[in-house]
Amino acid sequence: LFWIALVASAILGVASGARLKESAMLDDMYVIFGFLIFAAFMSLMIGREFSDGGFRNKITSGYTKGKVFFSEYILALSACLIFTLVTAGTITLMNPSAYGNILPELLIKSIIGYLLLIVSMITIIFVVSVLISRKAVAAVLALLLVIGLYLAAYEIDFALSRPEFQKEMVQREDGMWELTGGTEKNPNYIDSPMRENLTFIVNVIPIGQAIQYNEWVAPLFDPINVRILMGEEEKLLNTMPFYSLGTTIVLLAGAYVIFRKKDFK
Repeated sequence: LFWIALVASAILGVASGARLKESAMLDDMYVIFGFLIFAAFMSLMIGREFSDGGFRNKITSGYTKGKVFFSEYILALSACLIFTLVTAGTITLMNPSAYGNILPELLIKSIIGYLLLIVSMITIIFVVSVLISRKAVAAVLALLLVIGLYLAAYEIDFALSRPEFQKEMVQREDGMWELTGGTEKNPNYIDSPMRENLTFIVNVIPIGQAIQYNEWVAPLFDPINVRILMGEEEKLLNTMPFYSLGTTIVLLAGAYVIFRKKDFK
């Protein structure tokens, strides 16, 4: 299973590298495919511990549930980070000059932020896999969770991107529309306090962060694009790693408490 996932990660790296070479940008779906590899690997790997009695045997051999839980998490985290390294390394080998077009400080921040959102996503999938004892159910739920989080993050990000004001237009006698020069409030604009709540949600979702990185940071790798990050974008770039850390810690702590109460007899 590990080697299959590793080969799939390498293939994903080749496809992503080719896409980056072609358009200087990566589609969000390439990130989703990587997370789907994580979901398939973890759910089946951890599910086997349930179905084959691995957890029960370790606990009856004297290991505490806490040691079993965290050793399983470290194993899953290490494997998925290896998959990430293979994918990212392949992309870099195919596009060695792309990273020379971005400021070093921004590159470092982007790498740290992206790495932490990946750890956050790994943790979310791990929690689902380690708390559901039926392997098939855990695998389906883990895959659906990745897709569901992507759809939710995409819809929220799209809704938040609507402008607050829009140009007024009038229809002429010939049926054509003409700008009047004025502006009017966009009825579809999401205002406070809902805007702050949705912004928090999309920042907590790792895939939501990935979408924003692709919107703000990825274009800066293109030497033709000389746009710089605006104040709000730079602020979120500095704060998003804390969302990832918070999500990871909270979910891991909650799953640990529940796992300790599970009966493995």
